[in-house]
Amino acid sequence: MGVISTLSRGMRRLSSRLGIKASAYEGASQGRRMAGRGVTTTGPNAAIAHSLPLLKSRSRHAVRNNAYASGARESYVANLVGTGIRPQWSDPEIQALWDRWAGEADADGLDSFYGLQALAIGSQFEAGEVLGRFRYRRLSDGLSVPLQIQVIEADHLDASHSTTLSGRVIKMGIEMDGIGQRRAYHLWRYHPAEKLTAQINARVPVPADQVLHLFRRTRPGQLRGVPELTSVIVRLYEIDAMQDATLARQKLAQLFGAFVKRKADADPEDEGPFFGTHGTHVEDGEGGEGIDAFEPGGIHYLEDGEEVTFSDPPDIGSSYTNWLRTEMHAVARGAGLTHEQLTGDLQGVNYSSIRAGLLEFRRRAEMLQADLVIHKWCRPIAAKWLDTAVSSGALVIPDYARRRADLLAIDWIAPKWQWVDPVKEVTADLMEVRAGFKPRGEAAAERGWSLDQLDKEIARGNVSADDQGLVLDSDPRRVAKNGTAQANDPDPDADPDQ
Repeated sequence: MGVISTLSRGMRRLSSRLGIKASAYEGASQGRRMAGRGVTTTGPNAAIAHSLPLLKSRSRHAVRNNAYASGARESYVANLVGTGIRPQWSDPEIQALWDRWAGEADADGLDSFYGLQALAIGSQFEAGEVLGRFRYRRLSDGLSVPLQIQVIEADHLDASHSTTLSGRVIKMGIEMDGIGQRRAYHLWRYHPAEKLTAQINARVPVPADQVLHLFRRTRPGQLRGVPELTSVIVRLYEIDAMQDATLARQKLAQLFGAFVKRKADADPEDEGPFFGTHGTHVEDGEGGEGIDAFEPGGIHYLEDGEEVTFSDPPDIGSSYTNWLRTEMHAVARGAGLTHEQLTGDLQGVNYSSIRAGLLEFRRRAEMLQADLVIHKWCRPIAAKWLDTAVSSGALVIPDYARRRADLLAIDWIAPKWQWVDPVKEVTADLMEVRAGFKPRGEAAAERGWSLDQLDKEIARGNVSADDQGLVLDSDPRRVAKNGTAQANDPDPDADPDQ
């Protein structure tokens, strides 16, 4: 008996120690506060395959009908793409051909290459992903390079289509080989939600090297993207419902202008004082009068009496405003924007706070520009375009196979950022460049220029100024920093032979 008692006490001590270890992380506890929260483990694709169609539908509905969601999409596109992320080719002949082709790039004939960037990024924001398909054209079509890009909604790629095919695996419409490489995309020929073509629709396997799949991957092994509003969709709908309810409450309260209440000993046949035609009423049973309709500023007769009581509708109050502001902070964070970008509300903002917020946002935007827009969209298109230009004879490049990698080492220049206080920013950049802490090329790229392009523009401007006999403060060859003429500046009117 003593041995059993000793063992029992030992088991209790062991269980207690194990319990301490099991609850060492509060986030892993099974207590009341965390019960039922995040207890299901799923792979990177299982949850997406089940939820993606509904997530897309609700995200698009929010963008169509919710002002904040629509504004978030516009801000996302404007900051990531803006007027277009443009390539700076090292060869002027290639650059000139690209500039001509950029206006012909759209297979639908509506947008330029840079318009397609905005369309693709906007679709990626709404649906989490978008497809681009290379469309080769005949030489007789008259294009500078016989290639165009067709932007396709990711609905063409059926998330429910998963099977095996001749030793290969198809996951969510993407065909993979034995080592996990993408080999084909099984696309609906027509959009699956278009009723006109629903009866003749069919899946068509398209080689993977003919398709661009633009999405933001957040987990290793993830095959499809989810909308950028995924984490805040419920909150957006709840905010919208709350605002509608508040508006309806205020509208209803404003319909009551005043009430006339008769005294208990008043003559029931007396209709009371006449207040005009704003109030309307009908008989509501024997001896009573009911309200027929609510009208702005109306006067409504209730029970016996002649006491006039004016409506005092409830005020929204500061609590609602504070609640809404807090909720919009959460929505902005989930959408990857600042509160000011999402709402347009600059109340309480100063230079330091807006600059700190914009710097954080721009770090994220630059990351997405590099990893999402340039790497997954722009570079594959540029490579396919250059190959097509050479194979079609639009470009003649000797020893192209050897030089191809060097020619594709392109600088992609994003639109420059506009600063809150340009004088302070330019002064800081000037000090960094003069001190050698920042190269001129980096400063030029921050303003939407490549260094080569900027130097050529400066040289061209100097030649033009010299030809016209102009001396500008912006020309350090002629004017010192303090605004006086340079001591070694030759007199442009002097005879060079003297």
